[in-house]
This record gives sequence, structure tokens and C-alpha cells, in this order.
Amino acid sequence: MGYGVTMSFNTAGDWNQSPDNLVVNVSTAYLDANQEKDFSAGVNAVWQRIDLGHIFAANDIKQYKPTTSSDNLDLGKYKYKIHTVNASYLIPNVMDMDNFNIYLGSY
Repeated sequence: MGYGVTMSFNTAGDWNQSPDNLVVNVSTAYLDANQEKDFSAGVNAVWQRIDLGHIFAANDIKQYKPTTSSDNLDLGKYKYKIHTVNASYLIPNVMDMDNFNIYLGSY
């Protein structure tokens, strides 16, 4: 069973008309499965065509069972936490085409 929610705040407007618009997104998800629990949460903000964000994920897998004979990994029990920071820049309307955008980014 799993749950998730995403919320967004947008000062409303078109990027081409006013690049000063602010968009903030917040999301979280949780999964409680057989011998596995996963949680993730993220936030990002876009302003002046620059996007900055952070994602956190925590996984707790009690046991891994291979599903094919070629998958002989025995990972046993493991849990981990991951933090990911990302950034990107929007180049809108490439070649003067509406909605043809490019995002240059890194994480």
C-alpha cells in the first residue's frame, strides 16, 4: 500500500511574458510493501528560469529475492538514505517554436 501527495504554488503567468514568476513544488510518497518500506520527499523552486531542488529518499528492504536465474545477487537486508540536489536552467521557445523548451541541468 502506498500514499503520495504533491502540492504546487504558482504566481500564475506565462514564462515568456514574465520570467519573474515563482513556482514552488513540494511532494512526498510512502510505500509499505511486503518486507519493504520506502519514503521520498522533494521540493523545488523555479524563478527567473532557474530551477533548484532537493530530493530525499529512504528505503528499508528486509530481504531481496532474485526473480530470474540470471539474477544471482544476494543482497540480503539493506537500507539506505539518499539526498539529491538538482539545478537547471530553462531555454524557452527554441528556434522560435512555442513549447519547444530545453532544460540544461545537473544533479
